[in-house]
Amino acid sequence: MELDEVKKTWNEMDALKEKLKISDDRIKELLKKDGKSALSRLIRTSKIGVIALIPTGLLLCLFSYNFFIAGGYYMICPLAFLLICILAEPIEIYGYRMLKSINFSDMSVKEVSERILKYQHFVHQCQLYGMIGACIYMGIWGYLSYTLSFGSEIIWGFIIYIIILYLATLIAIPFAYKKLFYKHINRIKESLQELKEFDNL
Repeated sequence: MELDEVKKTWNEMDALKEKLKISDDRIKELLKKDGKSALSRLIRTSKIGVIALIPTGLLLCLFSYNFFIAGGYYMICPLAFLLICILAEPIEIYGYRMLKSINFSDMSVKEVSERILKYQHFVHQCQLYGMIGACIYMGIWGYLSYTLSFGSEIIWGFIIYIIILYLATLIAIPFAYKKLFYKHINRIKESLQELKEFDNL
């Protein structure tokens, strides 16, 4: 009788262990799914950047036809932007490939963590140099636009407009990086941290 009770208890424990294992696997999959979703959004954003970068440079040249009409050093401004877009294309492709190399299914939590931290550093560097480049370019563009339109005449309305546009650009860049990149990077990091804590239980 006692042997039957022991067998029954043992079988119940095995069944409970199997249920717990299934529950554990399910929780891990849900955590990975959240990370994969954020990674997919990052990949999509990066892909759009790769596709749209050079057309954006060409579009600015199209809207800067008055610079080309003026000729001389005025033409340097839109052409410099186009050149920057062309030179930045390999960097965009590098970031895209970096994201595509991350695989939640085949990699360990440590490997994914290392790669996402590397990508976060890459994004931070892009933001930093992007802000510096934007400051320099917007300053030159504002000055050339003003002198082209008004020469040496003081037009405060246009000056204020240029300043507002300049400040708006400096505010928009960090906001865009936060919404498009850091938000999803942090979601991935949170998922990885939860997986790490779950494995240590």
